[in-house]
Amino acid sequence: MLVDDDTDDQEIFLYALRDLNIPVLCQFARDGHEALKKLAVAGEKPDYIFLDLNMAPMDGRSCLMALKADPHLREIPVIIYSTSSDPRTRDEMLLLGAAGYWVKDVSISRLCSWLKSLLEEQHRVPEVSGTIFS
Repeated sequence: MLVDDDTDDQEIFLYALRDLNIPVLCQFARDGHEALKKLAVAGEKPDYIFLDLNMAPMDGRSCLMALKADPHLREIPVIIYSTSSDPRTRDEMLLLGAAGYWVKDVSISRLCSWLKSLLEEQHRVPEVSGTIFS
């Protein structure tokens, strides 16, 4: 699941997934409230949640806290997918329970490479130099 209010970022993410040639179903939500509503009624939980930080009305930080407080959702790995490269923000999100932190980048090829590693490994957030922090 990708939780991001920016339709351009949603399309880039979807393009990267399609480029992988791996069968993947990706659900989108525009903010934390919508994500939590969709997850509450979902029959099957996503393998990963990619969560933007800057959204309204419920931002990524609040959504992460709600996900980690819910016993039915807390085990889903949440990867922050944000434009912020501030190490303090990254550290705070990891302390709150995020499994990783991806800085949005103009390089679709790096996004494709990272997603491919992630989806092939299932349940392990790979280290990608300079881009993912865990």
